[in-house]
Amino acid sequence: MRWQTNGELNQGDLIELVCHLRNVECDQHSDELSRLGQSHTEDNQTGKIPQKQAA
Repeated sequence: MRWQTNGELNQGDLIELVCHLRNVECDQHSDELSRLGQSHTEDNQTGKIPQKQAA
């Protein structure tokens, strides 16, 4: 895996990691990983910075 200068994973490595995790997680977790991976990709393409959600 390669980290970018902004501290985030390289886009290709992030996609590969999410795909691998989807294959080993249960369906509920797999669906959430897909959603998170998709929203991260969309945010990077639009230039949005994701907001942290309150716990």
